[in-house]
Amino acid sequence: ERVDRLEESRGSAWSMFQAAVALEQEVTTRTAQLEQALADLSQRNRELAVARALAEEANRSKTRFLRAASHDLLQPLSAARLFLSALTDTPMDPHQTELTDRLGSAFESVEQLMHAVLDISRLDSQRIEFHRKPVAMDPLFVRLADEYGPMAEAKGLRLRFAPTRAVIDSDPVFLRRIAQNLISNAVKYGGSDRWVGVRIAAADARTVALSIADHGQGIPEQDLSRVFEPFYRGQHAIDGHVHGSGLGLSLVDRIVRQHGGRVQV
Repeated sequence: ERVDRLEESRGSAWSMFQAAVALEQEVTTRTAQLEQALADLSQRNRELAVARALAEEANRSKTRFLRAASHDLLQPLSAARLFLSALTDTPMDPHQTELTDRLGSAFESVEQLMHAVLDISRLDSQRIEFHRKPVAMDPLFVRLADEYGPMAEAKGLRLRFAPTRAVIDSDPVFLRRIAQNLISNAVKYGGSDRWVGVRIAAADARTVALSIADHGQGIPEQDLSRVFEPFYRGQHAIDGHVHGSGLGLSLVDRIVRQHGGRVQV
């Protein structure tokens, strides 16, 4: 019996020894696989870092190119507008007056498009610095009413600004650009003999909402998710021959998001 117990004990110890050897081999194999995986991951991370650096440099180069190109293109455009302004001061027949008005509108559209493309490029590359400070909205409303009132009247629209005491922490230049784009759209697409309303409403204790409402023909539900895409223009704008680049709302969306806000329709 004693010999049997010794044999059983020896056999059990031998089995444990064999299991330990097999486990050690498996651990060695898995460790080698893990080291190879970590080496592959490090290589991928290095490749991604290089690709990201190249993409960022390409983005910066694009921004520099657009800035230089815009500057070079805006100079002859400004000269052309000066010549056109001088031409409008000369005696012209009705047909010539109509042509110069259309030329002026075309020059203005090109200039706005170039500024919008440049701003979007700078926003994408994080090259724009916002200079935030308290902005009183009521004086801004007064300036916007002076700016867009005649345009609204020409379309038979009443442009209404609700008085407000709101003061917003924002970059005043970009805040005005946001309001200009939204009000301009409302006036362009608002129905005749109706009104466009602009007001400030409290969203919560620390947040306000700038609201622009119009009585145009509306936007189809399937297009609501696309109105903030660059260069997107609704079919009603195309059919109505309304001038525009399709960049205004995209620019508004990017500026608002980089201010930490949101825009919705």
